[in-house]
Amino acid sequence: MPETALSRRAFGALAGAAALAAAGPGRAAVPADTRIHVIDMANAPFFDRHEAPAGLDGANACTRPNHLFFEALVNSGVDTVFRYYSDQNNAGLTCKNVTRRERDLLHDHGLSLAIVYQFEGRGKDRYTGARAGRDAAFCLNRAAAIGQPAGSAIYFGVDSDAALNSDAGVLDYFREVNRAFGGRYRVGIYAAGARCDLIRRAGLADFFWVPEAPAWSGTRDFMNSGRWTLYQNKTDIEKSRLTRDMGLPLAIDTDMLNPAQGNTIGGFQRDGSEKRYDAGRLQAIAAARRWVTQDKLPVFDEPDGSVAAHACVARMVHVLDEAGGWARVDIDEDGFAEGYCRTDRLAGLGQMPKWRRTSCKPMRI
Repeated sequence: MPETALSRRAFGALAGAAALAAAGPGRAAVPADTRIHVIDMANAPFFDRHEAPAGLDGANACTRPNHLFFEALVNSGVDTVFRYYSDQNNAGLTCKNVTRRERDLLHDHGLSLAIVYQFEGRGKDRYTGARAGRDAAFCLNRAAAIGQPAGSAIYFGVDSDAALNSDAGVLDYFREVNRAFGGRYRVGIYAAGARCDLIRRAGLADFFWVPEAPAWSGTRDFMNSGRWTLYQNKTDIEKSRLTRDMGLPLAIDTDMLNPAQGNTIGGFQRDGSEKRYDAGRLQAIAAARRWVTQDKLPVFDEPDGSVAAHACVARMVHVLDEAGGWARVDIDEDGFAEGYCRTDRLAGLGQMPKWRRTSCKPMRI
């Protein structure tokens, strides 16, 4: 290791000194909780979710809950789970549709629930006014089945880049959803930045959720505009400390809120009240997230040590602390560091870099 390199001990001392200085004279630094607290998952944490496709109310499966998984989420700082309405449960996603039983289990563990509708989201020309009428009616039926409270939100997943569906079709779709809901539920959109901005400018949704798809149309501009509500910053996490050793593999995605757009996403609690979040924590979470600006950013086991992992351009890392030009980073959002990277290769939340096609692939830790 070069003589000028920081050891882990020296890095820790520098980071600790910086924290104390920030706290002010005579005051101990209290680390902010910067862990992600919102996740989404397309399947439910039930041990029997692979045994047979379940009916929409879990009639043939989804009967043996994995309480260890729920507890692990709560212990990791999670307080809100997005779950799905979908026209059917699919092979491999046999418990995709949230049920009243699952809603009660989430609340039993102190978790709030948020809802997204997604079915055949990548179909060409799928979004039309006529299709919206059927989708909205389906969502209203599912909302009644699980007891979703009025005033909460239902997001609609336009899960494809902009070229697959016309602007006119997407606008007609959200106009019809709003008409069918008649103000009973608030509307959100999960889509590429260009689609979110289209619906925002038309005044057809209250919440704007951007997927981790940095190449999709308008995503960089919309993220840097600060008008987004949620960003799905890590997807398909199966092997991190959040999800491993839980009985059966279960992929989750993690999501962060934009503190500049308020402190709610339209989720709800057991008593039907809207879930709201502490503004200070939202600010701390946002400040700890940075964009990678280098095509393939090495993450070292210690400053200037051996390469232990990597991160890719236009993807996000969680900075746990920083000192001496180095950041200790978590790249899979489980709250634990994979190593250290140079801080000058990272950019703040409003400075998403342009995505470039490279050989770098996001690591699945």
